Amino acid sequence: MPSRSLAIRGTLETSYPDVFTPEALAALAALAPLDADRKAVMTARIARRAARVRDRRPIAFLDPQSVIPRTQITVQDAREGRFTGSEIPGDLRRQWIQGTGPAARPGAPVATALRNIAYALLSGADGWMFDGEDALGQVSTMSLDNQRNLKLAIARDPIFLKVAEQVAGEMNRWGGEFFGRPIVDDWRQQLGFTTKIFRPRGLHPKLAVGCVDHTGAGSRASITPPRTTSRGSSRHTQWFSACFYTLSSLV
Repeated sequence: MPSRSLAIRGTLETSYPDVFTPEALAALAALAPLDADRKAVMTARIARRAARVRDRRPIAFLDPQSVIPRTQITVQDAREGRFTGSEIPGDLRRQWIQGTGPAARPGAPVATALRNIAYALLSGADGWMFDGEDALGQVSTMSLDNQRNLKLAIARDPIFLKVAEQVAGEMNRWGGEFFGRPIVDDWRQQLGFTTKIFRPRGLHPKLAVGCVDHTGAGSRASITPPRTTSRGSSRHTQWFSACFYTLSSLV
């Protein structure tokens, strides 16, 4: 049996088996070698910044005729929209009202943290970006808690439905006092209205991740394969993202 290319730090794998699933680990193992590219990009960026400081040069715009790495598109083409992108999914074509916020709270029990998601999905917003980046405090295992809570909500786990019903009741009591009427007619139906969007964490060389490869080097990976399911005449985007960041320093 071949050895696994990833080692999960500490007790994270046993504490979060619902997040560190075999499928997620397989995807992380496949992506881990690409971390060498990330390190090269970050090293080049640091060198450019150091040279700019040394030579007292201001930040400049990119040369319009330079080619964007790994594409055949010049900077000028990108600025003028001379390129073809993928079709915008139906779920994202109407985003008149979009909220953002994390699906976890620092050190909070699952039922308490799930209130964040319930309020978001009962808000009536066209879309809600459950942020794994700036809006998510990177405290201890919050990134993993973020994943766990979102999986419970997307699967409509009984623990989430119980929280959502409680939150809907609170919203309706507030609506009755403020507007003179409830604001959530059918809370179960309302949960399916808002398009769920997830922003994984970006490149942060000072932060460690929950995984290290067989060389002992930390790897940073995010996996966001979209999955759509029918919802009446519209379509509803779901996803699973594996972004396993912690605040511990790289060693």
